[in-house]
Amino acid sequence: MSRIWGADAIRDVAPVTVAGFRPAEGGFRSLYTAPAGQLTAAMRGAVVEVEPEIDLVEEARMEAFTLGFDEGCRVTAEANAADADARARLAEALDLLAPAPSGMLSTMLSATVVRLVEQIVGEVEIDLERLVDRCDTVAAFIESNQDKSALHLHPDDVSLLEGETIGVPMVADKSMQRGCVRLETADGWVEDGPDVRLSRLRALMDDMEGKS
Repeated sequence: MSRIWGADAIRDVAPVTVAGFRPAEGGFRSLYTAPAGQLTAAMRGAVVEVEPEIDLVEEARMEAFTLGFDEGCRVTAEANAADADARARLAEALDLLAPAPSGMLSTMLSATVVRLVEQIVGEVEIDLERLVDRCDTVAAFIESNQDKSALHLHPDDVSLLEGETIGVPMVADKSMQRGCVRLETADGWVEDGPDVRLSRLRALMDDMEGKS
């Protein structure tokens, strides 16, 4: 059958203008022909928001790092405070060790030496041989034409010298210190012993202090 319409077939066809066509409601439609606002909304709606997955290991690591950092800051602050306190105490100690005047230093040294010697003398026992020598030395000052005077000694020393040949009468004198011997004559007296030597030491220290 021929598809060419004859004159009789197209006789009854009414002409239709292009403006009379209406776009179809359904069917295929390109997105590029849609308005700009509708296209953007469609694209946003097509994107599915996905929440990021939480890494528990990384989170624990960061928490441990934060705790360690805070602890380190605390320890450092405490160490700095301790160092500052130690420096302050050291500065105070250095102030106390400031050089003293020479006179004051000499006085302190003299007092210390005398005190130590007195302590040593007080702790040392009386030596019999030394005491006999001391008595003989003092008795030697008696001249041949003088009356034999007596040696004054502590009562305990007199008891200690019993049986010894001194050649001079001994008198127990409670005012005497242990180890000391005093010979009294018409012209004066002669004395020897720890007290006498301590007095000489004090005089020597005082002389040194005066020269400083």
